[in-house]
Amino acid sequence: MKMAWFGVEEWLNPMDSLAEVNLGSSCVKAITMDELFRVTGQDEAAFLKEMETMSLHYHHGDATGSPRVKAAVAGIYPKGNVTPDQVMMVHGGTGANDIVLMGLLEPCDNCVVIKPSYQQHYDIPKSVGIETRIYQLVEDNDFEIDFEKLEALCDKKTKCIVLTNPNNPLGKTFSGDVLAKIVDLAKKYDAYILCDEMYRGMSEEYMPSIVDYGYDKAISVSSLSKMFSMAGTRIGWIICKDKDVYQEFKTRRSYNTICCGIIDEILASIALENYKPMWARARGILAPNKKIVQEWTAKQPHLTLLSDPMGTTCLIKYDYDVDSETLAKDAMNVDKILFVPGDYFDIPKTIRVGYGAFGDPQTLKDGLKRFEKYLEKWN
Repeated sequence: MKMAWFGVEEWLNPMDSLAEVNLGSSCVKAITMDELFRVTGQDEAAFLKEMETMSLHYHHGDATGSPRVKAAVAGIYPKGNVTPDQVMMVHGGTGANDIVLMGLLEPCDNCVVIKPSYQQHYDIPKSVGIETRIYQLVEDNDFEIDFEKLEALCDKKTKCIVLTNPNNPLGKTFSGDVLAKIVDLAKKYDAYILCDEMYRGMSEEYMPSIVDYGYDKAISVSSLSKMFSMAGTRIGWIICKDKDVYQEFKTRRSYNTICCGIIDEILASIALENYKPMWARARGILAPNKKIVQEWTAKQPHLTLLSDPMGTTCLIKYDYDVDSETLAKDAMNVDKILFVPGDYFDIPKTIRVGYGAFGDPQTLKDGLKRFEKYLEKWN
């Protein structure tokens, strides 16, 4: 099985440490151990003391996640009636997406993917010969879903409808009414829903989850990487209310995960049990930075911000006579400025800019000023 080149990850991974202006990251500024305990109000000394005598065996009580961490995950879905036995801990969000897609889809199926989205969602199914039908969000419709066109892609062999909410790379966020319509459409065709909710939590108001709508075939995946600022823990999870499918995922997980890191799960439990102050920290970074990017883009004659971002990234359209991959490579080579080419999301003449990694707004302002200076060569 040959996989498609993974544009976003294979571009960012080697460049991340080389960039001087890093607009490529989709994470909120990484939290440190001591800050984690300050934000959550937990006793760091007691935690470190407990670590001294903790067994480093595979897992403590449940291979699909410790009882504590699964209960903590369930707690961030207060309107979804999620119980710990419906939670499965996995190796990051990438592990979650892989297990769900490979665990659900069979050769006779098709899946419908709402793009733009994370490349896993469409290239994993394609790699194993699953018919993958694309519904493309478009600027002319303000990136809203035309449900007549979406339904035209569905039939009795549609096994799964896939989306990211909030969207990656746009930051576009679908309301509860839209999610309810997606659930109704899935019910009509007896299809599952995979909703990647990695960026959920930016709004101070409750951001609905796909699991809030009483449909057992609605599956949510998320992780600690984005709003929790803990990407290095590699902790993700799957919320699956269908007991038989949960068992299918558990079997697949045995092949590629066995269990998550036990120390990582303890740190995850602390963060998840205190998700409100953790998300408040993230919003305190994201909100002013988003405003800075919006105001900066509005002053650039060749740039246009697409949609109102409600995650950690935004998509910016440009009118320079250069493709986005060439632009991105040149910006790194010439001025060590890192961003993601829109070509890697199959949206030409755009770039994805991440604004969450800057803990100091002035650093972001300085970086954008430098980016503005670099772009003058393309005027």
